[in-house]
Amino acid sequence: MALKDAPTIDVLKFDEEEAYNHDRPISSLVRTQLLHLHTAENLWLPPEDRTNININDLHTEKKASEYIQKVTALLHRHGRRQQQPATASAKPKKARKAAKPRKNAASAGRK
Repeated sequence: MALKDAPTIDVLKFDEEEAYNHDRPISSLVRTQLLHLHTAENLWLPPEDRTNININDLHTEKKASEYIQKVTALLHRHGRRQQQPATASAKPKKARKAAKPRKNAASAGRK
């Protein structure tokens, strides 16, 4: 069988304490996520719903996580409020059939 010949992969030990260090400085990936969420917050939320948190003050994974949770919840709540129930007029229109090309008047008399 093919399973006997399949290569095996050694799985490294996983250190949970190291993986979940909330005081660790944020990575560039998390920094980019903060920038994207901050932009979305300022573009899509009304001023009274914004967190007014300066993302440049978020240096640890815990602080970044708290901000991400707040903004995500606000964006979801705002998105739900904006959705409209589907109405009969919102149904997609059927495609029209293409008109058949007309024969040229000069060629219509020839056979």
